[in-house]
Amino acid sequence: MTSNDKPRGAANLGIWSNIGVWVAFGAAFGVVAGILLNNIGLGVALGAALGVTAGVVVIARANDRGKS
Repeated sequence: MTSNDKPRGAANLGIWSNIGVWVAFGAAFGVVAGILLNNIGLGVALGAALGVTAGVVVIARANDRGKS
């Protein structure tokens, strides 16, 4: 079971902290993909976009599950 209680002193960033984490993981994935494709800039851009998309989908599904 998970708890909705935040630890003492936790920042109240809400959705923005989650999106930031997804963008960071996407960009990291993009660096690896960029190295493989010999175009790091394109890899980072596409990875960050993929991270935002995945983050929005995961957050939307979690919110939908909570309302059902």
